Amino acid sequence: MKRNDKPKEWTDAEVQLLLALSREGAGAVQIASALERYVSSVKRVAENFGLELRA
Repeated sequence: MKRNDKPKEWTDAEVQLLLALSREGAGAVQIASALERYVSSVKRVAENFGLELRA
């Protein structure tokens, strides 16, 4: 993704997967890899849901 590209919106399915993976103990890097998202984006969305992810 180029810097000037608008970030893609998170789908409900992606959010559900983030929540499921976090419950299973996956870290931010693992979740980002599974979702093909940046780690910082995963951490931001997780924080919006009150989750603390390990690195």
